[in-house]
Amino acid sequence: MALLQILSLVLLSVQQSTSAGICPEYCAGQSVHFPFRLSTQPDRCGYPGFNLSCKNQIKAMLSLPFAGEFVVRDIDYLYQRIWINDPGGCTPARLVHGLNLSGTPFEPQYPESYVFLNCSDAAISKQVPEVRYISCLSGETFSVVAIPVDRLDMYRTLLWSCGKIAEVLVPDWDPIYGMGLRWTEPNCMGCELGGGTCMFKSDTGLDIRCSGGFNSGISTSAKLGIIFGAGIPLLCTLGLVCHLRRKANDFYNHHQHHNSGISVPVVGSSRSAAGNAKGLDGPTIEAYPITVLDESRRLSRPGDNTCSICLCEYQANEKLRTIPDCKHYFHAVCLDEWLKRNSACPLCRNTPHISAAIVSS
Repeated sequence: MALLQILSLVLLSVQQSTSAGICPEYCAGQSVHFPFRLSTQPDRCGYPGFNLSCKNQIKAMLSLPFAGEFVVRDIDYLYQRIWINDPGGCTPARLVHGLNLSGTPFEPQYPESYVFLNCSDAAISKQVPEVRYISCLSGETFSVVAIPVDRLDMYRTLLWSCGKIAEVLVPDWDPIYGMGLRWTEPNCMGCELGGGTCMFKSDTGLDIRCSGGFNSGISTSAKLGIIFGAGIPLLCTLGLVCHLRRKANDFYNHHQHHNSGISVPVVGSSRSAAGNAKGLDGPTIEAYPITVLDESRRLSRPGDNTCSICLCEYQANEKLRTIPDCKHYFHAVCLDEWLKRNSACPLCRNTPHISAAIVSS
């Protein structure tokens, strides 16, 4: 996957101008193009089921037949993912009854079974690391929390004061940033990777084609020549970067004393007054949790096996640091250097805001 991301930059450099008749639009700074379309555009601008509305150029909205309306936070056209949130900012309230995606082209991203609990002990979220405290559903005398089903038995003695609300299968979600969905049809990943524009092949039917970009006007032999000509040097460069990064990590580990396993930080917020541009200070960065990988190299998120900063795969006994809000992992040395210059997550670009009420693994 890391090589795919690098090669995409090379392929984009051979992008050609796209043909006429394409329907790009923007809503609230978010690019809206095929397979999505705004409700004000012609039907052939988007694929069925991908209709968005734009409210006063402030919010892009996605309406799901059996789940209701959501605010669109981000669309990743290359990996075909969309992040949506409850308009009132309380996505868990929509998830607690189950998310019905029937009649839509979407499916949950990284689905996991959660138990939602109503607890009279307000401190329960601090005692159980896997608990997600849901402030928008909690009150002065009770706390609503969610915990993965496969972790429930481990903490059953601590959850004696909690009553079960529901057990539901939910997508990858965050109490602040919403939840992630993905789609497989139409498959425009190859076209997006090549810098082209995905669109309908004709005025009727659902067949699609790629207009412009690397996939148009270049012979197969020329494409292979570009891929191998650029790919081999990039592979060599990637190997060198990984080697140097491991050397730096060995040096870091030699000079730092650490505990094995996962440490839960003392959470606090000391964000730079200037925002994303100036990054975070040392104490705030050090407050982000550290994970030391065991020999299995398994993380809580499936597929999280590569650092998105240095593009190297994680190795056993390496130190990873986690951004608490979005739960994205990176090599500790890589993320520390990044956060000194930019407070936003390198992967999802959201600006972290650590809350003392939310402690999760």
